[in-house]
Amino acid sequence: MVSTEKSYEKVIEYVRNHILKKEFKIGDKLLSERELAVQLGISRNSVREGLRILERMGVLCSQQGAGNYIAGRFESTLTEVLSMMYTLRDMEMEQVTQFRHGLEYGAMNLAVFHATEEEKERMKYHLQALEEAESEEVRIRHDKAIHYLLIEASRNKYMLVNFIALTQIMDFYIPTMRGKILNSMKTEDFLYEAHELIVEGVVEGNLEKGMRGLALHFKYINDYRNS
Repeated sequence: MVSTEKSYEKVIEYVRNHILKKEFKIGDKLLSERELAVQLGISRNSVREGLRILERMGVLCSQQGAGNYIAGRFESTLTEVLSMMYTLRDMEMEQVTQFRHGLEYGAMNLAVFHATEEEKERMKYHLQALEEAESEEVRIRHDKAIHYLLIEASRNKYMLVNFIALTQIMDFYIPTMRGKILNSMKTEDFLYEAHELIVEGVVEGNLEKGMRGLALHFKYINDYRNS
């Protein structure tokens, strides 16, 4: 007799194989629990357990009375995993900053070629709002928007998912430091200069200028952290 543990793994393997073979895509509806049980030769309880795990992973979403659908909602799962990794491995701010810098460095290489006109206009809007902001809260909001748009403009979904997770971790663990750094950059006139170069690099398709902006931005963060 097949164990319960091995049985629910059949459901996970079934869905994974269909996704990897591109036979399932986001929005597709799965077979009913009864049909899956018959097809996989396992009990409905095992099917439910497998489906619950897949939903927890962000692979599926369940709609009451309508069934289970392929979702691909991995952001929250990734955030949870990275959060636990951050805590259990006692990761320092320096490592988080290095990871973020690496993501944005890679994104800039792509964004200068792939950014849409709408994204460029939104970046310019947030740049102006950042310069005119009179409070820490407003500065943080527009700073985050500029960096998010940079990642979004890369058209790289892996970068975007990781950046969303990383941003949520930073918001949870080090929100006060972000505000202090931005206020300090504002006082020393680095805030607008760094973001202006980042935005203009994307808007103009000028990789060298965009990289100078990122280098200035993260140099200040590193200098502030080590001061």
